[in-house]
Order: sequence, then C-alpha cells, then structure tokens
Amino acid sequence: MKKILNVARYTTAFCFLYFLYSCEGRREIENTEEITVEAEDTRDTARVVKTGESAEEELEEFRAWLNRQTEKGDTAIEREWPKVREELRRRNARLEENFDSLSAKSQQEYRELQQKYERWENRQERRQQLPLDPKKLSQWQEQLLGEYSGINNIDTNNLREAYLTFMGTVRTKRRNWTQDDWDYVDYVYSQLNQRRRQLENQVSTSDNIKIRTLQAEYLALEGSADTQSLIREAEKENN
Repeated sequence: MKKILNVARYTTAFCFLYFLYSCEGRREIENTEEITVEAEDTRDTARVVKTGESAEEELEEFRAWLNRQTEKGDTAIEREWPKVREELRRRNARLEENFDSLSAKSQQEYRELQQKYERWENRQERRQQLPLDPKKLSQWQEQLLGEYSGINNIDTNNLREAYLTFMGTVRTKRRNWTQDDWDYVDYVYSQLNQRRRQLENQVSTSDNIKIRTLQAEYLALEGSADTQSLIREAEKENN
C-alpha cells in the first residue's frame, strides 16, 4: 500500500510540473510571436523613414550638384556637356520616383531647381551655337568688376569687394539688359566663381557667408530676367 501511495504522489507531482511547463511554454510562444510582430513593424517603420530621408538627401545632393554646374566656366561646361545632361536625367529619374516621399516644401524646391537648370541649359545651348565675342567680353568684365576686372589678380583681401562691385552693377543696370547681355554677365559671374573656388580655403568665414548671400541674390535676379524674357517671347509669338 505504501508503495502505491508513493507512486501516486510521484505521478501527481510529475503531472503538476508538466502542467506548469506547458503553460510556460505557451507563454513563451505567445511572447515570441508578439516580439516578432513588433520587430517587423519596427523594420517597416524604419524602411519608410529611411525612404523619406533618402529622397530628402537626394534633393540636397541635386541642389549642390546643380550649383557646381552653374559655377563652371564655359570651357569646362562644353567639355563635360554630354556627361552633365546624362547625370541630370539620372538624378531627375530618382527624384521623380521618390517625389511623394518629399515634403511639400521640398517638392516645390525640386520643381524650382528643375526650372533653374532648364534656364541654365538653354543658355549653354545658345552659347555653344553662338560663342561670346572676346572683345565684348572684355568690355563687360571691366563694366561689371571695375578695378577688379583682372580676375586672376583678385586675392582673399579683395574677393568680397569684387563680388560687391559686381552685384552693385547688376542691381543698377539689369533692367536694361537683353538676353544676349545676360549671357556675358553670366560668363563673368562664372569666372568670378572660379576664382573664388581657387581661394576658398583661404577666405574668412564672414567673407564666405557674405559671398554666398550675394550669389543667391544674383541667381534670383538672373532667374527673374529669364522669366521676363520668356514672357516677352511668348507675347511676340501671340501677336
């Protein structure tokens, strides 16, 4: 009888332990499933955020790339023109693909950058068909830069003043300029920018900030002039 009671006790203990183990196992499975779902959700969220960041970063790179192109001189542009146009198509395709991931503000900026490049591209095409006159170019350089017309002689001490002189002339005389005039102005601007790049590491922070401000102002005025020119041409065609 005693032996039977001992067996019963062991059997009861074993069943109880098995029951506890089974419950714990189910809880572990349930917890594992919950963790898996959360991890999956986290990956999806991370992917969405990363996609949005990637589009914004691509726009930032496009902006910087476009600024580098518009600052190049005519010789460099002519040499690299097929490559530049192909690169534009590639960047545009990637941004168009991720356009919905951009914020509303970034979408507007992207369209403005596209328009800016289109104006610049049209100017480059026109220049290659009708090269600038060296004699007129020399006259424009002197008119726009005054005492700083010898661009290669500009140094860190007067680079800021050269930009101030250039922009002072642009503000005063831009309303009377034709599209052909703007081609010469833009060439002088690109040459001045090339000189700035040669001196960039030596220019003070305050001068660099001021020069960037003046560059932004020039691009805005140039863009406005291009828009007005397009309007005038459209009006002529309609008449």
